[in-house]
Amino acid sequence: MPRKITILTHFPSPYQTELFDRVAASGQVDLRVLYVCATVPGRQWSKRRYHHAALELDGPPAVIGEAAAATRDADFFVLNFYTCRIAQHLLATRVKSGKPWAFWGEKPGFIHPLLGRLLRRWKLRALHDSTHPIWGIGSWAVAAYRREFGAGHRYLSLPYFSDLSRFLELRPVPTSGNFNFLYSGSLIPRKGVDLLARAFARLARTEPRVRLKIMGSGTCESTLRGILSSCADRVEWIGFKDWHELPATYAAAHALCVPSRHDGWALVVPEGLASGLPVIGTDRTGAAIDLIKPGENGWIAHAGDEESLFESLRHASSLDDERWREMSRKARESVAHHSLADGAQRFLDAVDAAMAPSQS
Repeated sequence: MPRKITILTHFPSPYQTELFDRVAASGQVDLRVLYVCATVPGRQWSKRRYHHAALELDGPPAVIGEAAAATRDADFFVLNFYTCRIAQHLLATRVKSGKPWAFWGEKPGFIHPLLGRLLRRWKLRALHDSTHPIWGIGSWAVAAYRREFGAGHRYLSLPYFSDLSRFLELRPVPTSGNFNFLYSGSLIPRKGVDLLARAFARLARTEPRVRLKIMGSGTCESTLRGILSSCADRVEWIGFKDWHELPATYAAAHALCVPSRHDGWALVVPEGLASGLPVIGTDRTGAAIDLIKPGENGWIAHAGDEESLFESLRHASSLDDERWREMSRKARESVAHHSLADGAQRFLDAVDAAMAPSQS
């Protein structure tokens, strides 16, 4: 009989739902996912149909009781969200059951590092006072949690995975003659898009063939338009694109820019690599740290450093066709083992490893 696995997470992003669909489809576990919210402000993705058992906890009050039962009765429980009252209630329910569980999270500490650490000390005191496994979403997260929670836990790097096959199906076909940079993400300060705008405006003064496509929306758009006014004819604002529209947009670029000041993982990085795009990331972006090999499949700039980002843009735009195609090939090779199937198996293996001591 398949083991019962319950996951508590924030909301149904298309990235998580497709991974959970794949885990459920394996038939190796009886999976149920508890989503604290059906939607959150600022997320524009169209809602996807679940192919796994799920509960949305902002529904009728009776749902909370069902969620508590799923949390208590599961053979294994995964905590991926913990800050709200409902999450704290369900965590307490699991702790009281005495059954095994794991924490699974991104690298913390962007907005208020000290206050955030104190909050985690309080909200995750059950984790501090235990030896339950901690799964970091990438090596950057693992290192941070190890520093914070100490050596008494078993740590594992378990990043997010998504279906990269749709990006692999299209070959990059950028417009000849120009060098097209693509930005994909929210237009907010944390994503560093203001740094990209300033660095690109500088580059455009001396490099007539560079172009920038900005995909996304957010509070910084008017500011960005002002920064880029000197090269407005080189910038294309394409707005938000839904799930199915992404591959064609990536395929029309030469390089993807991910200039985040802080990004726990950033699935746009493996998406860009799978699309055959060299990726410019930063040293405070989890996926960039794990997947980018500077000079081979992209570049890593210092987060928050406009000059470092400018140099990465300059290096990218100086590539000749032969060198760009070599980096494009290496980009795709670098995510050859980052498929949805790989992710589902790594999740299942992580559950097996976490449950082994309790089973023995």
